[in-house]
Amino acid sequence: MKIHVLVFSHPQKMGGITRKNLELMTNSAEKLGHVLEIIYDHECYMKFGTKPGLLIKNHDLKEIKVLITKANPSGRNMMFRSTVIKQFEMMGIPVINKEFAVMNAKNKLRTLQILTRKGVPVPKSYVVINSQNIDEIVSEIGSFPVILKAVSGSHGKGVSIIESKRGLKSIIEMVIEEGDPEPLIVQQYVREASGKDLRVFIVGRKIVGVMERIATRKGEFRSNFHLGGRVRLAELSEREKEVALEAIKACALDFAGVDIIRTKNGPGILEVNANPGLEGITKATGRDIAGAIIKYAANRAKVVEKRETNGKNHEKA
Repeated sequence: MKIHVLVFSHPQKMGGITRKNLELMTNSAEKLGHVLEIIYDHECYMKFGTKPGLLIKNHDLKEIKVLITKANPSGRNMMFRSTVIKQFEMMGIPVINKEFAVMNAKNKLRTLQILTRKGVPVPKSYVVINSQNIDEIVSEIGSFPVILKAVSGSHGKGVSIIESKRGLKSIIEMVIEEGDPEPLIVQQYVREASGKDLRVFIVGRKIVGVMERIATRKGEFRSNFHLGGRVRLAELSEREKEVALEAIKACALDFAGVDIIRTKNGPGILEVNANPGLEGITKATGRDIAGAIIKYAANRAKVVEKRETNGKNHEKA
């Protein structure tokens, strides 16, 4: 089967993380007897009239049985890129992950809203649009340091640790109170985690790999693999499994990397990533994580094809 993957990058400008992800997915697809074909967002031309349509350079739309969105909408083209995903859905193509789920996961504030509404535990967090209520926020959090996050960002980008109220207020005033920027998230720093967290990789409501990420560079609190963090195989408690699965269900994702922090009050969700890197989890677990995504996509395509065939046979009858 030919399996298509949507990527938001130009081949000549592709980052190392995206390139490695596609390499792992291509190899896994070949081992499973499939062919991986990449669609770049700049190749897609949406058309409208009596019904929505797509023109894709060098691709036959009829051959697209399933589309994996291994993509991270960002930058000035974020809205356009999200509508590209949606256009494939409107064309009746099975899409993994869907547009609304990708965009919700991309926005850390929206993720916090969804998880909190569903009762999934998260660290104590506050969203600020100015520095006026810093005293109240600091009082509720209890102590420094605190974590400061951009609403959008991935792979540890847009995340800082702030050691004092003066520093927090100064940075917020500098970043927020000029122009029309995004709000910021002030989050409790969990001391007992000691620069460690868990990345739980889930495909189709099934946990397919778990690793512990450990910050190793001096002064670095972020444990991301691509920031030099060390990774190793890990096991989850039953409660941690429950929380991870609750998080991906709440966010309506087909596959995701769920980041869990261990606190004295139990597990908390740091992030739900709709475009998780494959290299670290593959290295830590020794499992074909990319292959799990490929198998899931192929099965989804077969189910949809069977349903359509049965529907046509029923109409003929």
